[in-house]
Amino acid sequence: MASQSTSILQQVDSQLEQILAGWNIYTTVICIIFGLYLIYPLFYYADPDIHPLLLARQSSASPVRQPGESATFRSLETPYGYPLKTGLNVKDPGAPKWTSGKDGDLRDVWKRAVSGPVDNDGKPTGEPGKVLTVLGKEEVVEHSFAKLSGEINAIGQHVKIHGQGRVAIYLPNSVELIVSLFAATFYGLNPILIPPDQTLDTLAGILTETRAEVLIAGAGALPLNELLQKYKSLKQIIWVVERTSRHMDWNEVPEGVGGKADIAVWHDIIDEKASTPSELPTEIPGGAVPDVLCVVEDRMSALDSYEIVTFTQKNIVAAVAAQISVLPRNHRLAPTDLLTPLAPLTDIYPLTVTLAALYSNASLALTPVSGSNVPYTAAFQGVSPTIVIAGTPTISNHYKSEQRFQSQQLGLSHWWKSRSLDAGVMPKASGTGNLRLIYTYDKSNSGSVPLSPSELYALRLFTGARFVYAFTDPRVAGAVAQTNILDYAKRETGESTHSHFGPPLSSVEIKMKDTDESKSEGNRSVGQLVISGPAVVGGEVVADQVTCITDENTLAYV
Repeated sequence: MASQSTSILQQVDSQLEQILAGWNIYTTVICIIFGLYLIYPLFYYADPDIHPLLLARQSSASPVRQPGESATFRSLETPYGYPLKTGLNVKDPGAPKWTSGKDGDLRDVWKRAVSGPVDNDGKPTGEPGKVLTVLGKEEVVEHSFAKLSGEINAIGQHVKIHGQGRVAIYLPNSVELIVSLFAATFYGLNPILIPPDQTLDTLAGILTETRAEVLIAGAGALPLNELLQKYKSLKQIIWVVERTSRHMDWNEVPEGVGGKADIAVWHDIIDEKASTPSELPTEIPGGAVPDVLCVVEDRMSALDSYEIVTFTQKNIVAAVAAQISVLPRNHRLAPTDLLTPLAPLTDIYPLTVTLAALYSNASLALTPVSGSNVPYTAAFQGVSPTIVIAGTPTISNHYKSEQRFQSQQLGLSHWWKSRSLDAGVMPKASGTGNLRLIYTYDKSNSGSVPLSPSELYALRLFTGARFVYAFTDPRVAGAVAQTNILDYAKRETGESTHSHFGPPLSSVEIKMKDTDESKSEGNRSVGQLVISGPAVVGGEVVADQVTCITDENTLAYV
């Protein structure tokens, strides 16, 4: 037995001697690489950002469906049988934790922004966020909430005197737009949000249809004489004048201008009421919370056609509440965030996200360089945002430019980030500043080219930010559905090459209505999209869009 053991040891020793005799630098490199391959996962392995089972079924379906319809799909926050989210759950100071709060309205959004973050007992836990105006690369103006509250009072009181009904707001993204919106709300006036860059005939038609009494617009943005000849019912026009042009006299009505409209200047109103207290009124004059009117352009039509959509305050706060809660707890809007909207705030979706950011005490950076197709780089002029809102044309153009640039620089870093993203872990950003989240959205029947899964996948790598890709409808406040920010999978929907839109938000529920070409059969849900819930104008709308539900219970185009 001893000799047999010695023989085995001698054979092993002989084999080791042969291996070591042929050892060289290449053998060393191979062994190091092999060792690192085995050791690396033990120290650097990271769990996926979200459990895969939570992405396998992203919405819940009703147990029963009606003939000619699919099942009804809801957010996992509010499964079938539970009430949909209706508001902000605003509690009075000192109210017990277990009591339910009220839905609230836009006034509560501003009050929360002014008070700053609070705990469950209503005690302040930090400073309020900031509101910034970005004027080019070097000039950034900060506005205090106390000063802005004073401006809300000044503008609200002034407009209330000159118009008892509706105030049209025709401004780019700016502090004046935000102040005008809240001033109208606090003083019981219906704000009318008009998208920028309208033709004179279209603007006159909008004012006529909405019966606007006061118009707030940028100085020199429109020919006053021609406008008042087409619409003579304006009682007052308030010019918002840039600081470089304030030496001119904007108060004088040009000779020959028709109508009975008075002319006022924004900064003069603010200066005249400099002593106006920042305490906002507790009650709305007349008692009724005003509706918000949005002008929706029809991009599919060759003519300048539009639709006036009236959102109640309940529609908007339900959408704001759903937008706040839809993000995972560790990724929600927070006081550490700085939001820059590149999309116009006259669109209901970017407005809803912005209101959600204000309610969450995030800071806001407003740039007049905004629109559906502005350069992506405009968001980073003078500020370093953590969150950006942009239309799909802006995002698509950025993808094309980055793709051309990155195609010549792809290497180990890109491969490593792709490997991490495929494993469900968002790679660390490099060279993108503080950006962590990008909102983009596609409008129902807008004619825009939707983003593909490959584009969104590449954009996550290029920007180092997570994405929310939403589907919106003009008659639904906020979004109908939007992707989970932790869903990084690059997969086709099975029905089309476009990316899916995630599950519905907790303020709506959706179903598909059979058409002649598309019918729901078995487990396949497809047809004309029907949306209902507190965020929907009138409670229910039928979208002019054929959609389907994917295997993961997410909304997608057919």
